Amino acid sequence: MKYRMHPVMIPFLLAIIASGNVSFYAIVLGSLLFHEAGHLLAAKWTGAPVRQCVIMPYGGEIVIPRFSRLPKSDRLIIIAGGPAATTLLLSASFLIHTPGRDQLIATQLALLGLNLLPFLPLDGGRAALIFLPKHKLPLILLSISVSAAAAVFFILFLPQSAPYLFLSLFLLLQNILHWRYRKYERVLERVYSGSFPRPAVDRQSGL
Repeated sequence: MKYRMHPVMIPFLLAIIASGNVSFYAIVLGSLLFHEAGHLLAAKWTGAPVRQCVIMPYGGEIVIPRFSRLPKSDRLIIIAGGPAATTLLLSASFLIHTPGRDQLIATQLALLGLNLLPFLPLDGGRAALIFLPKHKLPLILLSISVSAAAAVFFILFLPQSAPYLFLSLFLLLQNILHWRYRKYERVLERVYSGSFPRPAVDRQSGL
């Protein structure tokens, strides 16, 4: 498995420095990486083939080839691994007295609450796709609308809100790309489900 940092992290970190919220974001990023570690451990536990972990402004993304073909229970376990890790860190924050404890607790509560919202690419949105696969397109459109609304909101509070504006714009772009490539994703799903003849060689996995 490979680890890499997404190029978008460079302008995002510059926005953090410009806003003067470096210490606060250090807590947020550390919490997000701990959250992502929960996903990784859950993926390893299910035996899913993790290709790489990409560090993103909102924590990270683990790349699992053909994730949609994994058993439903395995996909749910992997998705739940992140919120479970955040809950563990929240519990530890209540029990252990450390400097910045109140801010750490508030950060975990905010991350847990936001992450469970049914918007992509949050865990709540990913879980919603598993339970409601026929509502994928409305969910993508809803996620685009929410990301755009968040971006407009954060514009009103610049420059302090610069990191959050950058993040909302990044999520908006991701959801737009998801919408643009939805047709290709449906074709691939049909290929792997057997609706179309399956290729003799799987170029993605090299098998």
